[in-house]
Amino acid sequence: MNKILIAEDDPLIRNLFKEILIKNGYDIIEAVDGEDALTVYDKLHEKPDIIIVDYRMPKINGLELTQEILARDPNSNIIMVTGDPYMSQKILNNNKVIFKEKPVNLDEFLKEIHNLVEI
Repeated sequence: MNKILIAEDDPLIRNLFKEILIKNGYDIIEAVDGEDALTVYDKLHEKPDIIIVDYRMPKINGLELTQEILARDPNSNIIMVTGDPYMSQKILNNNKVIFKEKPVNLDEFLKEIHNLVEI
């Protein structure tokens, strides 16, 4: 089963992603903010196949979290989700990160995830 780490401080969005991904056969690990996500990531023996990261989070924002994870594993599959349209250019400069702007089209989101785990 493919494992996905969701780093999202908004419990409603985190639970929505979690429910949809579980229904589609994914194993989910949750983190309530960037700091929690980094702690959880470092403790995992088997790293997640995909990491879904919100940009605006307390303690460690999504961009900082992404940089930390890529420093640990440059081959990580990261999807950055944000409502901040100005982040797209910063994120798109890093070809390891897929950018999704809120509100997310869930069908496209699931296709993107499926494509990443099939690689």
